[in-house]
Amino acid sequence: MIIINLMGGLGNQMFQYAAAKQLSIIHNTTLKIDASNFKKLTSNNEHVFQLDCFRITTQQASKEEVNKYKTPGSRLRNLIGLVSRTLPGHATDKNLDLLYEEPDGSAFKDVFLDLGPDRYLIGYFNSYKYFSAIRDILINEYTPKSDISAPAQEMIKQIENTNSVSIHIRRGDYFSDPGVRQCIEGIITDNYYHNALEYIFQRTNTPHFYIFSDDMPWVIKNFRVPASVTYVNINPPQRGLEDLWMMSRCKHNITAGGSTFSWWAAYLNRNADKIVVRSKKTSNDIKYNHPDDYFPPEWQIVPS
Repeated sequence: MIIINLMGGLGNQMFQYAAAKQLSIIHNTTLKIDASNFKKLTSNNEHVFQLDCFRITTQQASKEEVNKYKTPGSRLRNLIGLVSRTLPGHATDKNLDLLYEEPDGSAFKDVFLDLGPDRYLIGYFNSYKYFSAIRDILINEYTPKSDISAPAQEMIKQIENTNSVSIHIRRGDYFSDPGVRQCIEGIITDNYYHNALEYIFQRTNTPHFYIFSDDMPWVIKNFRVPASVTYVNINPPQRGLEDLWMMSRCKHNITAGGSTFSWWAAYLNRNADKIVVRSKKTSNDIKYNHPDDYFPPEWQIVPS
């Protein structure tokens, strides 16, 4: 059995589930989620558990199943297993490695895909390389389980009848949290969005831009687009699923740096001719700046 610990915003939840799904398919084993400590592990109060709003086929792991992996004894077995693998001629015991916690940093760890079939996973796993082999499966599962709201349905009709381009402008912790702001300073800039717009203008005819943001009043006041534009201000953060779904239905996407939210909207975009614009870097912190692991290679870089 594979169990994935869930935490963070919707985009992070989707990365976690996707990586675990790939591992469960490799081993043809059961996949379950653990959201029992979601609130404790998620510092942003606006982030709520939304993964179950998709048509995923997994269930919450029982307390007994979780305890099998997370008891002090299992941690001791993990430590013993780690030490034993450094010794010459060690005998591998798959039961020694029940818990896998992603090492620090967001680089792709290829050892992940070699993990055994019985694991509890902790981490963010922010790389498409963890699950690129199952994109079609994820596209099918990451579909809203229930009908979206009437305003969102009407907006999708408009999106599908225009040469639609989503723009994600993330403010929130990008500006309110000094640590996060330092990490993205110089990456998500006015110049980045200007260059992204120019890239789209040069390659599409009569684009209509749909802007999504967690601070729409600021965007309406400060962000100008010299083209047809719709400010999509339908949902609170607790219904972010609908915004992500609407963004994914646009023909093209302008992402917001390392934002996992707009990343997934672009990844789920089924338009075979889509243009996805992204920044060159994801972070000023070297541990978290691994754009070649994070962004699919066909996405287009514009300067910041």
